Amino acid sequence: MRYRRVLPFLILLVLLAGCATRPGATSLGDQLMEQGHWDEAVTMYQTALKDDPFNASLQVKLADARRRAAAAHMTRGRAALKERQLAPALEAFKRAMALDPGNADIQSGLADVLRFKEAQDRVVAGEKLLKAGRLDEAAEAFERALELDPTSVAAQDALVQIAEKQRPAPLATIGGRQPVTLKFQNARTKEVFEVLARTAGINFLFDKDMKDEPVTLFVKDATFDEALALLLTTQNLFIRRLSTDTILVIPKTKQKLDQYQDLLIRTFYLSTAKAKEIVNLLRTMLESKRLYVNEDLNAIVIRDSPDKVRLAERIILANDRKPGEVMFEIEVLEVDKTKTEKLGVNIAKQAGAAFGPPGTTVFPAAGTTTTFTYQQLTSIGTGSFLFTLPASILLDFLKSESNAKTLANPKLRVVNNKVAKINIGDKVPILLSNTNTIPGVVPGTVPTSSTITSIEFKDTGVKLSVEPNIHLNNDVSIKLQIEVTRLGDQITLQNNPLIQQFKFGTRTAETTLTLKDGESVVLGGLIQDEDRTTVEKVPGLGDIPVLGEIFKHTTHDVVTTDVILTITPRVIRSLDPPSVDDQVFWSGTEEAYALKPLFTEAFGPVRNVSMVPSRPGGTGTAQRPTATLSFRPADGAVDVGQELKLDLLVADVESFGEATLTVAYDSKILEFRQAMEGEFLRRDGAGTVTAEPNPAMGTVVVTLKQPSGGKPLSGGGVLAMLTFVGKSPGASMISLQNP
Repeated sequence: MRYRRVLPFLILLVLLAGCATRPGATSLGDQLMEQGHWDEAVTMYQTALKDDPFNASLQVKLADARRRAAAAHMTRGRAALKERQLAPALEAFKRAMALDPGNADIQSGLADVLRFKEAQDRVVAGEKLLKAGRLDEAAEAFERALELDPTSVAAQDALVQIAEKQRPAPLATIGGRQPVTLKFQNARTKEVFEVLARTAGINFLFDKDMKDEPVTLFVKDATFDEALALLLTTQNLFIRRLSTDTILVIPKTKQKLDQYQDLLIRTFYLSTAKAKEIVNLLRTMLESKRLYVNEDLNAIVIRDSPDKVRLAERIILANDRKPGEVMFEIEVLEVDKTKTEKLGVNIAKQAGAAFGPPGTTVFPAAGTTTTFTYQQLTSIGTGSFLFTLPASILLDFLKSESNAKTLANPKLRVVNNKVAKINIGDKVPILLSNTNTIPGVVPGTVPTSSTITSIEFKDTGVKLSVEPNIHLNNDVSIKLQIEVTRLGDQITLQNNPLIQQFKFGTRTAETTLTLKDGESVVLGGLIQDEDRTTVEKVPGLGDIPVLGEIFKHTTHDVVTTDVILTITPRVIRSLDPPSVDDQVFWSGTEEAYALKPLFTEAFGPVRNVSMVPSRPGGTGTAQRPTATLSFRPADGAVDVGQELKLDLLVADVESFGEATLTVAYDSKILEFRQAMEGEFLRRDGAGTVTAEPNPAMGTVVVTLKQPSGGKPLSGGGVLAMLTFVGKSPGASMISLQNP
């Protein structure tokens, strides 16, 4: 009775304690809500709900507190994001997402933070590339940063800086652009230089070893620089500019080139390519000898002429590219199919006799001895002998089938043209013995031998080796090797002493195949068959025809094993070839390296606006190229999405008929819209202007034609009006490739 009175009292205390806990946490949560401490209120309501999880009122309060806390964190996150304080903004949005994961505004804000953070990371990576002199890769990083964050001032300034560095320096002309005509036959070289000096208003100085040899030269309507280059080439000379109007002329010999050639030292830091491989490339292409490889930094130091250093930079940019990567999804399936048949009479196979002390009932093991006392020995009788005889016969009629599957599903990520290997299985120990026999010292003596035993581990299971070659179209050629090693039965190698080893079954396959990105292929047929028949019979009786089958027991095992391989390549990163401009560039002549051709004609035929004049009733006649072309305005700025209108001006043109011009621009910065005829083409009717844009090359081929049947046009004016649209932030040059 005493226990019955105590138990209700204890239950009442527990209930009172529980009732006291929940209102305390709830009231504290209500106070925190009134004070605006939403996070603490959420904690209190969660504590209260642990004691009363089905309280609907508490659930409503908790939901309201979570919503208010999430809104507060979102507000702080947006404020931090506005100030570009990404770390606190990210933390605030993460906490808001944890409180209210279904809120679309929070999801959008978190996505904005992650986007701006990626843009910031791209800017940091671009600055590192810019510092290392990798201008193209740096520009790509900054452009991606602007795509993620169009307001990034750092990316915009960096792109302008890169554009200034990449902008080709204006050609340092010596004698201006006025046409020059020279006619010399068997004249002295210095006399020709004197004529050129008077024409251009400059001074020529001659090296002491220069020979005043006769020269024959005919040049008509060439620029001063072209005429000078022709004279220097034919006379095997080169020049060094001492000042704006003083030039030193030197004979082109190895000694003089070494004497007057300024050398430049530059260090190239490589991103992906191995420095040793790039050094071999530079030695082959540029015949550079002063090269050093810094393997620790994967850098190359070169000391050579400025032209060779600039060529080395172009070669490195074209070859130091990120390699492709591919992920292989591999599934290896080993299917075993076993069939067993047992049929026949299973008779006990052993009989024996033993001798032991009187009263022994347990048959001693074969080959063992038994200890007798003298009393036991004197009391030996018929009870001391034990016998074992076949006492049972079993009839087997069993047929069984079993299927076993071993599945492996690895994923391998490997760089292009590198080998990836995987081994799925076990290592099985094998005993190896090596016996050395030493002949006796004296003839006729017994030789001595020593045996050394060691343990070797042999791999079993599946070995797979893949080597990918990613194509430009994302097809993947795969060099594949597979080896399946299976542990077999034990075999007896020696009976005395007994030596047993395992038998191994090996299947190998090697092939090369080409798959598309994401395409799967199944390789199978590595089948191994084992057919074993074991017959056990009673000696003599089992050999009797027909009746002998009663005294036989036959076991038939058929084991078939097949290995199936499924492989699927998925390209993680494609090959990244450089632009066409970085793939093709001038390299000078066999004797002199340069980034520009020796003569302008090496670019191909140069068309001028007066090359194809039009005459009524007749054909065109070539005229002297006196026309000049220019853009108006010469420079300017335009916002993204706004139009940029340029006037193509022509001056001093004579008998204009038609012309084809190529306008070059940066297609990443600008987008070409249209070309229209200018007032110059409308003087004698409506002329025609056609444009063939090629955004991939960043060019527009503009064809201008005089009105049909009109008079030849001369003079100057607006030849055409070109319209571009700002595409992305950056700086772009617009130039004529064949003016």
